[in-house]
Amino acid sequence: MKNTSEAFEVAEKYLKEMLEADDTANFDLYTKRFEGKYLENFIRERFSNDIQHMHERNGMNTGHEFLCTMRQANLDGMDVHRFAWKGIYEKRDALIDLGIYKKNGRWYVINSAVY
Repeated sequence: MKNTSEAFEVAEKYLKEMLEADDTANFDLYTKRFEGKYLENFIRERFSNDIQHMHERNGMNTGHEFLCTMRQANLDGMDVHRFAWKGIYEKRDALIDLGIYKKNGRWYVINSAVY
């Protein structure tokens, strides 16, 4: 239970950073919590294109509300903690899915998606 509580606190902190990165189109802030091996095909141009389309579809983020903790997944022997929030945007609400894992005492993002 303690690990899930810790994971939630970390996930919400990382979510706030990523929402700020989305709103400001800050690639470095968005990617700073990922392990490099998971960013090999994720380049600035793709990020900029994704952000542009997200802003057109959603507008800017105005807040978020926690929805639920999803079942943990196992990836390469690591426990991935997944959480869902309602993202409140200027034009619509969206589902935000964020997954994190802990490796060698450090937390990383493994997935972040807005639907």
